[in-house]
Amino acid sequence: MSKEILFIINPNSGHKNGADVIELIPKYLDENKFKYSYILTTHQKHAIEIAAKAAKDNIDIVVAVGGDGLVNEVFQSLVNTNVLFSIIPKGSGNGVARSLGIDMNIKTALKNLNNLKSKKIDTVTFNGLPYLGVAGIGFDGFIAKEFSKRNKRGLMSYIKVVLKHYKDFKCSKYTISCNNELHELDAFMVAIANTQQYGNSAYIAPKANIIDGMLDLVIVKKHSKWLLPILLFKGFTKTLHKSKYVEYIKSKKFVIKTNYKQVHIDGEPINGEKENIIEILPLSLNILS
Repeated sequence: MSKEILFIINPNSGHKNGADVIELIPKYLDENKFKYSYILTTHQKHAIEIAAKAAKDNIDIVVAVGGDGLVNEVFQSLVNTNVLFSIIPKGSGNGVARSLGIDMNIKTALKNLNNLKSKKIDTVTFNGLPYLGVAGIGFDGFIAKEFSKRNKRGLMSYIKVVLKHYKDFKCSKYTISCNNELHELDAFMVAIANTQQYGNSAYIAPKANIIDGMLDLVIVKKHSKWLLPILLFKGFTKTLHKSKYVEYIKSKKFVIKTNYKQVHIDGEPINGEKENIIEILPLSLNILS
């Protein structure tokens, strides 16, 4: 019996050609295994509604066609359900898809769905809001908001925003509770990772494992701004955690108190609270990779 598979497509992803995937689906999806349909998103958070209805209608597989923003919207309606989730990467960074081992070639990613290879992975909540990859408070939260204002996406555009604001950004005070310990410090940024990278192979948490039931906290401490090239190099070579300016902690839950409010979850800017609670939900999502 064929499985029902729904593709939720952001037509504005991939330089506004996300809908191009529609023509490729019947070419690479095994029609003996699947009965497919698709829906194009028309507004922010539309994908949350579509995925929730798909889960209610007992659709077998839901696939997000877009970047990490769309991935975040789609998966949250599928947590702790029997629905299988997958991704066709069409974003600028594709951090979650890369961390899950999904092929960056669209045709290959579509063909791999035919294997029906599934597993369970962890998901996370930040003050109750679900995310799958990386959240951050501080500099990366600020950059996420600035980057969201730009029409042009991609790695080079992101780096330009970083370079523009890096030298003027100030550290903030943080009080972090985890593993029955209290950490009080000044930090440039605090990232809470479920997956290893932001996207484009920029590794913020190279020791993260999406099935280990743990979160990886990465604290970038106060440092001289001329160290940026070195820290970037370490990020792209999976060695950032070895820097003396980085503290790395694993825990199932973090409580982070700070007056700094710029936060991102899976690259999407949100407002944080004075006390932020981040918790792992072990093996709570079924995925096809």
